[in-house]
Amino acid sequence: MALPDRVFVIVVESQGERDPERMPLLGRPDDGGRLTPVFSSMVLATTFLSRAQQAGHFVKLDYIFPADGRRLSEDFPGHEFRLDPSPEGFFGEQPAV
Repeated sequence: MALPDRVFVIVVESQGERDPERMPLLGRPDDGGRLTPVFSSMVLATTFLSRAQQAGHFVKLDYIFPADGRRLSEDFPGHEFRLDPSPEGFFGEQPAV
């Protein structure tokens, strides 16, 4: 499935100083890569975060960033992107402790 031209990614807090060349995206390890949610709107991204928090999954949010859906694979190598996932589908049923 092709991504929309404009998507939103969740950037999480990183250790130390911000590096403008590297944005740590929300993701989880998956078969040697990194499964990363992307959203077709800012509303869906914030709803995802709200529902995740209500379910007990803590996300160290830094900011939500608009990105070019056509260039995501080039801009963020090693990530596999999922469009508009539910928090349950992304994190699983067990909340983070």
